[in-house]
This record gives sequence, C-alpha cells and structure tokens, in this order.
Amino acid sequence: MSSQQKIVELDPIFSLQGHTGNVTDITCTNKNCYTASLDLSVRDWSLDTGLCLSEFNPYENKISALTFIKGTLITSNEKGLIRSWNPSTNDNIHVFKGHRARVTVFEQDDNVQLFSGSTDSKILKWSLIDGTVSQDYSGHTDYITALKSVVKTNSLFSSSVDKTAICWDVETGKMKNLFKGHKDWIFDLSYDLEKQLLYTGSQDKTIKCWDLRSKKCIHTLFGHESAIISTKLHKQYLYTASWDGKIGVYNTKKPLEMPEFLIGHTGKLRCLSIFGDLLYSGGQDKTIRVWNLKNNKCKAILKGHKSPVSKICIPTLDITMSIGDEPTIYRWPSTKILRNKNEQQFKQLSKKEKARLEMKRENSQDLVSSVSNQENVEVTINGKKFQVNSKMNILEACRSVGFDIAALCYHPSLGAIGTCKCCVVDVKNDHSSNFKRACACGTDVWKGMEIKTDSPQVREQLMSAIADLRMKQKNRKLILELSKKDKLNETKLRQILKTGMIGNKAKIGETLLDSLVTRASNRFIDETNLAIKIDHTKCIDCTRCVMVCSNLQGMNVYSSVPSLQNSLMPPINTKGKFLNDTMCISCGQCSVYCPSGAITEIDHSKKVETVLKSKKKLVIVGLAPSCRITLAEIFKLTPGSLTTGQCVHLLKLLGFHKVFDVQFTADLTIMEEGSELLHRLTDNATTLPMFTSCCPGWINLVEKQYPDLIPHLSSCKSPQQMFGSTIKNYYAEKINIEPENIFCVTVMPCTAKKKELLRPQFKDKKTGLKDVDLCLTVREIGRMVKRRGIEFAELVERAFDNPLGYSTGSASLFAASGGVMEAALRSAYWLKTGEEFPEMKFKPVRGLDGIKQATVDFDGKELKLAVVSGGKNIHKFLEPWGTKAFDYNFIEIMACPGGCIGGGGQPRSNLDIVPIRLKSVYSREKNLPSRSSHENPLIKRLYQDWLKKPYGQVAVKHLHTTYKRYIFPSEMDPNKNENNEKNKGLNADNSFLILYGSQTGTAEKAAEKIATIIKTKGQKVRFLEMNDYNHPINLKNEKFIIFVSSTFWDGSFPENAIKFWEKIQTLQPMSLNKVKYCAFGLGSTSYSRFNNAIKTLDAKLKELGANEVLPIGLSNREDKNGYLSVLSPWLKNMEKLLKKRGIRRLWKKKK
Repeated sequence: MSSQQKIVELDPIFSLQGHTGNVTDITCTNKNCYTASLDLSVRDWSLDTGLCLSEFNPYENKISALTFIKGTLITSNEKGLIRSWNPSTNDNIHVFKGHRARVTVFEQDDNVQLFSGSTDSKILKWSLIDGTVSQDYSGHTDYITALKSVVKTNSLFSSSVDKTAICWDVETGKMKNLFKGHKDWIFDLSYDLEKQLLYTGSQDKTIKCWDLRSKKCIHTLFGHESAIISTKLHKQYLYTASWDGKIGVYNTKKPLEMPEFLIGHTGKLRCLSIFGDLLYSGGQDKTIRVWNLKNNKCKAILKGHKSPVSKICIPTLDITMSIGDEPTIYRWPSTKILRNKNEQQFKQLSKKEKARLEMKRENSQDLVSSVSNQENVEVTINGKKFQVNSKMNILEACRSVGFDIAALCYHPSLGAIGTCKCCVVDVKNDHSSNFKRACACGTDVWKGMEIKTDSPQVREQLMSAIADLRMKQKNRKLILELSKKDKLNETKLRQILKTGMIGNKAKIGETLLDSLVTRASNRFIDETNLAIKIDHTKCIDCTRCVMVCSNLQGMNVYSSVPSLQNSLMPPINTKGKFLNDTMCISCGQCSVYCPSGAITEIDHSKKVETVLKSKKKLVIVGLAPSCRITLAEIFKLTPGSLTTGQCVHLLKLLGFHKVFDVQFTADLTIMEEGSELLHRLTDNATTLPMFTSCCPGWINLVEKQYPDLIPHLSSCKSPQQMFGSTIKNYYAEKINIEPENIFCVTVMPCTAKKKELLRPQFKDKKTGLKDVDLCLTVREIGRMVKRRGIEFAELVERAFDNPLGYSTGSASLFAASGGVMEAALRSAYWLKTGEEFPEMKFKPVRGLDGIKQATVDFDGKELKLAVVSGGKNIHKFLEPWGTKAFDYNFIEIMACPGGCIGGGGQPRSNLDIVPIRLKSVYSREKNLPSRSSHENPLIKRLYQDWLKKPYGQVAVKHLHTTYKRYIFPSEMDPNKNENNEKNKGLNADNSFLILYGSQTGTAEKAAEKIATIIKTKGQKVRFLEMNDYNHPINLKNEKFIIFVSSTFWDGSFPENAIKFWEKIQTLQPMSLNKVKYCAFGLGSTSYSRFNNAIKTLDAKLKELGANEVLPIGLSNREDKNGYLSVLSPWLKNMEKLLKKRGIRRLWKKKK
C-alpha cells in the first residue's frame, strides 16, 4: 500500500459554536479555551464539554489578540488598548495604555513577563502588577510581525514589516543587534540557543541565518516560490511554511543543501505548529495536515473547516484546537492518538474519544441552559419588558422592538461616533435608584437595564442638540450670504464675526477671521470636483465622511478641524483646498454615508427633466448593470430584487424616447478588452500587466497618484463611454439623424461617471459633442420618480429597445468586483482557441474579498490574475509595484468596495446589503441564455455593419482612448503657462514658505501665528502641510523656509509630515546649501524623545547644507503657558529678523 493510501481523514471531535462573527484569536489552558471574535465578544469554553462557560464584551470595537499568562487573560483591541481579566469572574484587573494601534503579537517568557508588538511599530514590556509599561523597545519603523523571548540570554528578538529583525536586551531596552538584509517583510523568526543562530523568514521567498556573535548573515536559504510566513525549529531541522503551499525542511547542519518539501496542501499555508514529533500545518485549502517528523510523511488530514485555517493551538498532549476565518472553533483527535504507530486505529480511537467527551457534554445540561440564556437579555423600555440580543447597543435594541430613537451620526457600518448627541436616553440598572443619561449608540445593553426614550429630560436634551446643530448651520449660511455680496459687506462680515453677533461667544483672532472670510467666499459650497458637491452650511459635524474617506477608502482627503470653541468654522475641511485640488477620486463613498445632505452628487436630474420637456432632441437613456438590482431599495422593496423590466417601464414613463441597455456595450467592452489582452500577451513589446479601465474612480487615482501606471491601463473606454460613442456614431447613422439632435443620458451606480463624461478625449474634436451628455445616479432617479409620483411597485415589465437591448451573462457580471476579469477571460480564451473557458477556474476571483488572486492555465500559458476593490485595498495592493513580487498579467481594479454594487451613487444602506446584491448578480448571470460576450448576436451584427473586427482600426478610433497625468489647479498659474508650478519651488515673488506637520492642530495654530507676524511686515506667505509640498528637492529654489512640527507620541513625525520626511531622506548631501531656514518644535517632556521630530528634521537640513538663521525653538506642552512660553520670545526674534535690512539680507543669495 502506498504512503498516499495510508493517510487517514479525521473529523473534529466537536465544534464550539456560539460566536456570530469570525474568530480572530484563540488561547488555551489544559482545561479551558478562550476565543475572541469580530462579534466583539470573548468566550470561555470548557474543553471537556465544548460548552461556553462565560462571555463578555471587553471593548466597543474589534479584539485583535489575546493570551493567557499567570492565571490572567490578556486582551487587546484594534486601537491598541490592552486589558487584563480575572477569568473566573470576568472582572477587569488593569488597563494597559501605551500602544496607539492594533496589537499584532503577544509574547511571554519563563519569568512571566509579558511583551506586545503592534502596528504602531512599538514593542512594550508590561508590569502585570499595575498594568504599566516597564520597558519600551524603540527601533522598528513599521508594524511588528513576530516576537521571541529567550530568558537564558536575557534577549528579546523581534521582526517587522520594515524588513529588519532586532535582538534587544530585555532589561535595558537597548538594541544588541540589528539584522538587515531582506528585501521584503519578515514574517517570522526562530532562534537556535545552542548555536546562537537566528533564522528569519521573509516575503522575499528566502530564509536568512544570522550569527549573533559575528552579527552577520552567514547563510541565505532558498527553495520556496513565495513568501515564508512561519518558521519552526525542531532538533537539527528548520521547518518553514510558505504561500506556495509547501513546507520546507532544511537541515541546519547542511545549510547549503536544497530542502526537502512536504507537499500535500492545495493552497497557501497559513500556520504551523509542532508538538513532540508531530507537525501540524493549516492552509487555505481548509484542511489541517499532521506530519510525522521522524519520516516527514503525512499521517492524517483533519477536515471540517469551512474556511482557511488561521491558527492551531496545542496546549497539551490531549488537546488540539484550531480556528479559521469563520465563527466556529474545532477540537480534533488528540496528539496522543495521532502518535500511535498504527494508522488503522486512528478512526477507532478518535470515535472513542468523541464518545467520552459527548457523555460529559450530556451530563452538563444545566450548564447548557444557562449558556443559551446568554444570547438574549431582558430589558425594560419605557415601562415594557423585552428580550433583546445581548450584543446590541441601546439604539439597535430599541429599534429592533419598534422604538425609533433619533440618531444622525450613527451608522451601522461605522459604529458609534457620538458627536450629534441626538440619541440620548435615560438608563438605570438593578443596583441604582437613579436614571443616568447615556448615548444610545455607544452603550451596550445589559440584563435588567431600564431605558427611557421619551422622558421630559431626554426630549429636552434632543431639542437642545437639534437647536445647536441648526444654530451652526444658520451661522454658516449667514456668513456665506454676506460673503457673496460686494466688498463693503466684507467689512460688515468682519464686524459681525468680531463682535459675535450670531451666537459666537468666543473671541475670534485675526487668523481665524481671515480663514472664515476666505472659506466662506470660496469653500463653504464647493462644486469644483464636477462629480461631488460639498455644502458646509448643511454639515452637522458627524465626521462620517472623514472616517469613510480614511478608513474605508484610504484617500485621507477630508480632515476634522480642531475645536475652535465656536460654531462658525465648518468642522470638515479638505486641507484648505478646493476638492478638485485634492487627491479626491470622485468615488462618492462620502456621499453614501453623509446623513445631512452636506455631501451629495452633482445633481443632473433637473437638467435632464428640462431636456425631456423641451422635446427638441431624441433623448436616449442607458441603464447600467447594477442599477436594475439596487433601484428596488429606493422604493423599500426587498434588497437584491431584480427589477429590469420595471426599470425600463419607469424610464419610459419619465419621458425617455429610447431605453437601451448599457450591458450591451459591456459586452462590447469585453470584446475589445479581451482582444487587447490577447495582443499584449502575444506581443512581447507591449506593456504588462494590463489593468482594466472601466472604473473612472480608479482612472482618477492613477492619473493623480500613480501616473507611472498609465501605460499599463487598457485603452478601452468604459461601457458608459462606448455606449455614447455607439449611439452618436453607429445608431445616429442607422436611423438617419444628426448626432447633435441626440441627447444621451446614462443611469449609473457611480458618481465618478459624471466627471468621466466631461473628459476632453470623450468629445468630438470637430463639433465638441460629448459621447454622453449627462449621467444620473440611482439616487437621482429615485428623486425624479418621487417628484412625478410614480408607484414603482405597480409597474409591469417592459423590454429594452433594440438594437442595443440584448446582452449576455458576462455583461451582467460588470456589476460585481471580479466580473470584468471573468468576462474578459471568457471571450479572450474563445477568441484565441475557439473553445469556452472552464467556469470552475473563475471561482477564486469571485466574492467580496478586497484583494483576490488566482493563477489560470490560458491555453498553455500561465496567467497570474488579481482583482482589487476599495481604495484602501488598492493602495495596499500597489505597495510592491515595481518589484519582482509584482508579476501579474491581468488586473481588475474597482474604486468602490465590492465594485459597482457598492458604488458611490447607489442607495444609502449598510455594507451588509452588498453581499445580497452580489448574490443577485450571480443568480441572474446563470439564468441568461447566453453566458459570454462573443455569443451576443447583436454584437456580431455591430462588428459586421460598423466596427469590422475587435481592436481594429474603426474600433480603436471610436472605442479606445488615452490618459495622462492630472494637473492640479495649484500647480498652474492662471497668469502664466501651466508649467509654472507654484508648489514645486518656483518662487519668483520672494514669498516666505511655512511648512508644518501637525497631528492634533496645535502645531498648525502655531504656524498660523508665525504667518500672521510675517504678514504684518508686508511680506507674502505660502502656508502648506509638509506632505502637500511637491518634493523636497524643490526646496533648493526657495529663499526662506520656516518649519513647524509637533512630535507624535514617542518621537514620530505627524501623519501629514511622514511622506515629506521619507522623501527628504533621499536628497544628496549639500543639495540645499543655498536655502535659509529656521525651525520651531512642539513637544512634551512627559515623553522620552522630547521634540524628536523637529530635532531630527533640523539635523537633516544641516546635513543637506541648509543655513539656519534663527536658533531652533523647542516648546514644552507641560510649561505653564504651554507652547506659547517659548513661541512668544521666539517670535520676537523673528520680528527683529524681519526688519527691512534683515529681509534684504535673507533674500541675498549666498556667494
């Protein structure tokens, strides 16, 4: 019998079920198992019975890690807050504060010391006695991936995403050794105490062996084809797990020999664990394999997981636990059984163990009933008792039983924000006789809670909160109206602001006054983006847009203005710029989440209605793939309802003369894109990888932030623009009508489409006619329907008009992330081979994961594919661009999470609805008679009558386009040519340049004070965040620069200065020898690295040859007057410097 036949497949002994979210971490003792979940709970399980003994919610946000040490349970949340718990009572013992971001790893040693590593790049040692930091290990510059403590040598080893590993002295916190040489992230490390060797496994596919005595890399171990994510030492062998699905076995005594590989997994490996002479490996293929380390053969396969295995925990010989990307935890046959030499007895022994534990489970019925009651708790709402889910907050609980509480800032997908103060309630527990005021969105329910939602005090608080919001809006509207009038009213505006006549009780300084007047006239209403409109007079200070733009999309366009103790300044800004001068990609996610209408799409609906009423043109409308699924939500129908026929009927009732299907031109896009892909794959001179180009948000991102990717973009127009081009060329000629007499409108899920149709390359060069005239979002269609009073639910189905009314399943896939990729490959494969692409090969690119990857056999050629959706995922995916690791052939990218079904023009809803929409997309695609674009008979007719062949001369002329780098308005001087780029250092006006880095706004205020002093001397000032300055190399063209920066936490630069600092380090010595500067820092002596940021920058400037004309100012927040204690005398010295003679001296060039 072969070794393959001896492998036994075993089922779990039992599963632990109860979590409602995926399990994120697990830790075990010999009797208990503790798990953390995305449902925000920690559960204590009995390993004998598999029953939950207790449950508690330690945080209001996600739990990232947990561990068990000295009878104490340790947990951490995604914000870096660590807590210790008594596992018997679930009482919180201590709160550990020190990290400012998610803890990635805990480590403990034999001396019962606790270490933690975080994404903030910090490593901390904690005192379990009082929860304080007992040692800080500072040296890494990116998040920590692994920690290993060695008591015998008093050492702590760490590895990081910054490509380095470090050996620390545990007691002093000093760095003993720095190991630098990997070309990519280090994921894990192992230490050989006897030989004093350190092994590090990296994403660069290698393992390096470091000698601690010589502090050098003595060997580099090769063999793997992908990243090494785990390393384990056992006797003389090093075992490595890789994303290539293999386990490498390296003989450390013969490091130059190629490794033996343990092969069996069919996907990426996720984790390794060794117990005795058994190795456990968990993979993407949802299985755990058990290997005998005596002969390196697989003994058993553990099957039961429904998702990839993420962690294996083996605390004792009798217990083996595992978790995956799912809510269920599994217990497996014990190591004691698997060590048995007779494989035939595995199943028999496993059944006996399962029966023994099931008997214990049956004898614990009392425990079962007590646990089941934990799911719901009894609360009293306005005098009535209700059973509600124990994991709900008060707002969710009240709404679930019919009590609607007002809330403006709360959104289920974003969690509690608590800024609007509208969702206040009165609460009381069993141990208190008095009600207390609470924020319903931020307070979880508990057993016996009494809630009042309509008491006089609550109503008074609600009315007060609403009145406050209205006063802020009234103030901003009044400022806006005054600023719109002639210059005389600017004086009146200043007087009103100065005296506080419109509800402002705080004094306003001149700097704030200037800012208010400027912003009122320029940016209280911003329509410069052409797709997104911001009306700050409607803003309610909820900061949803900030959270969405930063956390969901990773664009960081919006920021919160620090509290100015008045209600005049809009709380959200775009860093002092118009929206079209920022990195905004017009994705519109902010408009989906904005509750007050302060951020909306640019409304085209009334323009469309005007055109329809005029009856001067043939008005044609095209319906995008996803809109037929999401329009139902506008009218309160079941999410995911497919309403294609009703949508056509509705558009006819609104007055459109012809209703065509944009899915027709999605099929056309596929024919062109598939042909272009074939051309690139067969022509070695063309550029790979090829990126899709149908998402205008993605195109905006490339042109603004990644212009070097432009040659890699497909030249195909989007389906919207192909639709317009086909209508005004092919269809106009077919019905014998002039293109200028056709008005083309589209219904899209996307706000960026509004800006796309205005691109100059989508206009006829001779006539100036646009391919598409106007674009409506799903929300705009909803508003038009409501104005007309049409009952959508009562509409009967109608068919699309021809010849642009038939489409295939491939076209419908455009609605979902991965759909364009799948559709293009189907037709590209057919175009090359004449055969259909096997459907099973597309499964990896389906679903809602932000980054999906697959490798397919394309007629004998291996294609590496990737599908990415969501701005934050795009940035993450493109990080290795330009390296050998980025070796894809074809990449689909969509700017919105989930693709078009989650677009910025879709109905406002929760992220939970996106999977329902996705299911509808694939359900519809399966039921269409034609599945691939090349099967569309009307597409065949179009090529026959007009285009001739895909990617041919006619097709390239009408269906393909070009792109170029975006020129920001701030880069252009309207009085000169657009090459005069102001922020690149061309300083013809001898203005002062102030560059500041500020985390909370305090340093920005200090910089404003300096700017005011300079202005009073009649000098011009340019005022920029450090990151907004184009590139430090252009500092050489500046005459005089003032740097102002705070220091963030333990010595880092503020977030809006980090990129500037990274770039300035690339400059050559003495490259700024003609620059004159001075610097001012804001810090606190409560931190060990006082004013470290400005000191570091000052030292770097001197190294580059810059000339300091004023001694550096170092202020201390702990002084009696804060930073003003140092700033005031520093400014006096500045004033002396600014005397006329001094100015001439400053402008004088260095000889």
